Amino acid sequence: MKKILAFGEIMMRLHASSGRICDSTVFDACYGGTEANVLACMSGLGHSCKYLTGLPDTELGQAVVRHLHRFNIDTSDVLTRGDVLGMYFVEDGTASRGSNVLYLRKYSEFTRLSEKDFDFDKIFKDVELFHVSGISFALSDSSRALAHRLCKEARLRGVKVSFDFNYRVKLWSVEEARKHLVEAASYADILLASTLDLDTFLQMSDSEVFDRLPCKYLILRDRKVLSATEHSVQVKALAKTANGLENYVFKQTPFPVSEKIGGGDAFDGCMLHALLAGYDLRKATLFGVAGFMLKHRQAGDTFTASEREIHKLANLLGEQQ
Repeated sequence: MKKILAFGEIMMRLHASSGRICDSTVFDACYGGTEANVLACMSGLGHSCKYLTGLPDTELGQAVVRHLHRFNIDTSDVLTRGDVLGMYFVEDGTASRGSNVLYLRKYSEFTRLSEKDFDFDKIFKDVELFHVSGISFALSDSSRALAHRLCKEARLRGVKVSFDFNYRVKLWSVEEARKHLVEAASYADILLASTLDLDTFLQMSDSEVFDRLPCKYLILRDRKVLSATEHSVQVKALAKTANGLENYVFKQTPFPVSEKIGGGDAFDGCMLHALLAGYDLRKATLFGVAGFMLKHRQAGDTFTASEREIHKLANLLGEQQ
């Protein structure tokens, strides 16, 4: 198995227990963040995983470290200082009203991280894959500069880079994001996106991506919300090979939903695992979709499932396709 490094913010998640945030007096707490969730998934699938982030030097910071250690994630390069942990509040949607997220992360310790805080030779020692998402480029000028630097350092060292656009409209505008997300995409060996990301930010067709960017894989995942308890997903996976472009399309398929957060992270973790393990596009995509669907039945931010459990659903999905 491979050694994986990821950079991103982990936060306390507070889930409104009585519907709307403004009406709730009780909140269920857990910890999560997109890159941490990807690592937790990949660690469960056997990879050695290291996390790069900033945490407060408080009991909350200690709680986050213990959370990460439960998934065997290496925190030796986590920077601990200050006293602010990012948080976000979540309320479930209904058939007529979508779910809502409220961020409190503007002054978190993660947003204060900068390039001078880390020894890049130490960070990247023996690393096979570096994973980052667009969220890490959105949070502050210094975290953005560090995210770009980490991508460049990975490329210089021959470390594979995976990048998920993960655009969040509540964090920055499309105009602010475009320059930085396009540059981030230019570092990626594995590019994870939606069709909307392709149209909005890259403004090119899926085949043009391989002509204009260095990526070896382009994975396009599109979700539709059918109701409060049912979504559907479609995936188009493309790979650049010596014989040209290969592709596999997972057709639009509905699935039940009880937890709305973390599905994309589970998909990324499972898909990256499958590609690193050498699965062909069809098998890798089915494995990624199976993880995506299973996560939407599992409460909290973080996805945990055995490879056997994921393969079981992946095989069933393959028969249905």
